[in-house]
Amino acid sequence: MIVTDRILERFSEPVRRLFLKWRQFMYSAVRYNRPDSPVHGMEHYERVLLYALLIAEKEFPGDETAMEILAHAAVWHDSRRLDEYLDTGHGARAAVYYRQFCEENPAVVYHPETEDLMRYHDLDDEVGNDKIHRTYGSRAEYVEQLFHIFKDADALDRWRLGDTGLDPKYLRTATARRLTDFSRQFVIETMDAGLLAEISGEVRRTQKENKWKRC
Repeated sequence: MIVTDRILERFSEPVRRLFLKWRQFMYSAVRYNRPDSPVHGMEHYERVLLYALLIAEKEFPGDETAMEILAHAAVWHDSRRLDEYLDTGHGARAAVYYRQFCEENPAVVYHPETEDLMRYHDLDDEVGNDKIHRTYGSRAEYVEQLFHIFKDADALDRWRLGDTGLDPKYLRTATARRLTDFSRQFVIETMDAGLLAEISGEVRRTQKENKWKRC
């Protein structure tokens, strides 16, 4: 586990409590296709979970339902990945797994918003935005903002792909943009320097093949 108590003590009680709850759940209950992946493994889930909660706290103050929706998305979003690259469709596979998990474990509250956040997180924003506006009616703007928060939380961890991993101009929320420096330093502090350099080199070699999508 990479998010230490010393790191967590910087943040509010709701962020600490929800992070610890869902991190423990993530390690104990969820099955991942690639848990040891250096790019999409458990360390990635921890960082995205933390970023999602930090952004939600600012964008939806006092709304713990929003924070839980985003925590669920962070925990499950890459669970059905088959490879390290674009793997378009892994969001839909994760969404199916999430729904099935909640059906089999009714103590876990199922959030349809979470399912849609995951289903479209590996596609262009316009695809998810359109689906949300056709599905959620008067709640569409709220769910769209959750979608943007989750996409930003996932994007903030792109520093693990090296210095060219994240272009902050593509971030969608002001809160995420304010977390850019923190997320960059956090990756440096929580990743082996040699591994980070190796991944960065691989990304640079494959960028021309469009294997790595922007945030």
